Amino acid sequence: MTAIKKNDSNYCISILGCGWLGLPLARQLVQQGHQIKGSTTSQQKMKVMKSIGIIPYLIKLTEEEPQWVDFLQTDVLVIAIPLKEIKPFEHLIKNLPSTVKVIYTSSTAVYLPSKEPINEKNTLDTQHPFSVIEQVIRNSENPSTIIRLAGLFDQRRHPGRWFANKVLKNPNGLVNLIHLNDCLGIIEKIITHQVWNEIFNACANEHPSRKDFYSRASKALGSPPPQINKQKTSIKIIDNRWIKKKLDFSFHVSLNDFEKYV
Repeated sequence: MTAIKKNDSNYCISILGCGWLGLPLARQLVQQGHQIKGSTTSQQKMKVMKSIGIIPYLIKLTEEEPQWVDFLQTDVLVIAIPLKEIKPFEHLIKNLPSTVKVIYTSSTAVYLPSKEPINEKNTLDTQHPFSVIEQVIRNSENPSTIIRLAGLFDQRRHPGRWFANKVLKNPNGLVNLIHLNDCLGIIEKIITHQVWNEIFNACANEHPSRKDFYSRASKALGSPPPQINKQKTSIKIIDNRWIKKKLDFSFHVSLNDFEKYV
């Protein structure tokens, strides 16, 4: 991935959830000279985090009084957990100093289906938990940016495994995915250039058909292609033009040759 030009500022950044996305993000930000505080729910993972320069915290957001006072003394809080419970986020925001800037990794699942490409102003499913959590964050005094991520993949989360021994519905529907490297690049650029009070769709440029893409993904692993069920489901095509324009961001992983990255 192309390195992002840094400014002269290094930040204290707390990453809530050092998992599939949060841990590689923490590693890259440490390498860039930022002070990184990272949370995990696993005692064993604390040693791993410390070994790569992360200040580790054992935090369970669903606990009534999580040990997060020092963790929340930071410049930027990146929320990278897929938790769908609302109350823990309300409690988190209530205890967050108003000077802390927030990045929340939401999902394109918050959008209602549409026959037209979906941009950041499209109608939301207001009952979706991520949509409610977004609103909790945006209603706070904290400067915040919401990233609505498409389906996430890399070599550890290989799409060729998703439909192994399963039936693929809606084969003519279109794929909305984003590679881990592009997720990291987007978050880094938001922090580096201090881009706040925005909402971004984060999705690769290409939208191949589900049948073609997942057949290729299975082949890349040497697995048989998924079984096909021609039943149609709702349609979504995620429009990523705003994030490319606002952040001057170029997606590095193309779904046309994704095999090179998994």
